[in-house]
Amino acid sequence: MSAPELHPIHTSLYRPVLFAGAEPAVVIVEVSTAVALVFGVGFHAATLLLAVFYMTVVHGVMVWVAKQDAQMSALYLRSLAARDFYAPHAGIGGPTPAVKPALPPAT
Repeated sequence: MSAPELHPIHTSLYRPVLFAGAEPAVVIVEVSTAVALVFGVGFHAATLLLAVFYMTVVHGVMVWVAKQDAQMSALYLRSLAARDFYAPHAGIGGPTPAVKPALPPAT
């Protein structure tokens, strides 16, 4: 019997892609909101302070969320598609529901 071979797995295959510690889509939304706040509302000290506060607090929370689960926003968006309540199954004598085909019909 020979010794088992060790094959290293490159870290890019299991490490999530993050921008500044948060998910890329979340960082893009954060930066877009801060830029819109500064340049859309007006270039004033109050809007600059609000944008800096927004970027530090919201980004800090999003970094914490990314540490918990690096795909939390995708999970949240997927959960929005699910219904809150599913009707119970029919009884023994109930009609069989129509089956939706997995593949579209050929044209």
